[in-house]
Amino acid sequence: MTEERAYAVGESVAGRFELLERLGAGGTGTVWRARDLMLEREVALKEMRALGSADQGHADRTRERVLREARALARVNHARAVTVHEVLDHQPFPWLVMELVTGRLLHEVLADGSLPPEQVAPRGGRRRGGP
Repeated sequence: MTEERAYAVGESVAGRFELLERLGAGGTGTVWRARDLMLEREVALKEMRALGSADQGHADRTRERVLREARALARVNHARAVTVHEVLDHQPFPWLVMELVTGRLLHEVLADGSLPPEQVAPRGGRRRGGP
């Protein structure tokens, strides 16, 4: 049996990353805004979790899948892809340390009213924070 634990704001992961804010969660994990205490920068930290069974075999397969995906993502170097900095080999599942991309959520932007097509089109494929 694998044990997953709930993390909270202010906790430390791997003695290096301080959790600052929970940004979101989905089926495969939770993404946190975190402070890298060693490099003194903010990062996105994804806490991975298994889908389905909590037995050790399933946990091992999940771990291998996450590591395989992280290795593939780490090879991507493109302006429109988030950079994966490293993988924390933290039990029971790895954590991904990624570039933190800031911006407003779509529902926040739309709360100000709809956007005209000429304003939306140039931004559709643009990396957040870039020209």
